[in-house]
Amino acid sequence: MPLELTTLIGLAATLLAFGYTVPQFRKLRRTTSAAGVSIAALGCSSISNVAWTAYGTFERDVWVALPAAVSIPATAGALVLAWHRGGSRERLWLPVVWAAVVSSAALSTFWVGHGPVTVVLGCSVALLVTPAALTAWRSADVTAIAVSGWVMLVVDALLAGAYGVLAGVDANVIYGAVAVTGSLAVLLRVGVPPHVHARLVRLPAPAGPLGATAHVTPGVTADELSLVA
Repeated sequence: MPLELTTLIGLAATLLAFGYTVPQFRKLRRTTSAAGVSIAALGCSSISNVAWTAYGTFERDVWVALPAAVSIPATAGALVLAWHRGGSRERLWLPVVWAAVVSSAALSTFWVGHGPVTVVLGCSVALLVTPAALTAWRSADVTAIAVSGWVMLVVDALLAGAYGVLAGVDANVIYGAVAVTGSLAVLLRVGVPPHVHARLVRLPAPAGPLGATAHVTPGVTADELSLVA
């Protein structure tokens, strides 16, 4: 692949990597809620960004390190805000396990080469999109999800996948396929009307006083119920 095209794709990927992490951070700063946002997904993404930056630096490849490096501040910031604003704390064990897997793969390079760490990092985006999509579909309220960030992730993934096809980089092709699939799942959930989602996914009813199960009409919030009462 010509150097000029490689540089152009790397620059575009860097700009998109920065672009798709900022909207979620900005939206969480503007709101007091992190409804529908997965803390586990943001934690895994932060770990992956650090790992990709270290890998690119070790390989002396600026277009591997830079896109991940520019993603770290906004992703870590969104993680902190989501933690303090009531984001979903389901599967918090996942970032811990992911950190252990990444560390083990990195250490294995001393004995078996770069194969394991390349595969692990190539599949790393699954640790962002999978918990994010699961949390979104299991949440009645997804107003805190930044749609523009996920749209930009789709574009970034398509660009990465195209680069993988042209340059013969299998990890990029896998990254592109997984990222597009997961991002579309999140975007589909945001686009589904509340009454349709209530019919598609049965969510547990919130607990009422003394542990009783309260009946909540789909599309009616707790505040609206309190006003009606």
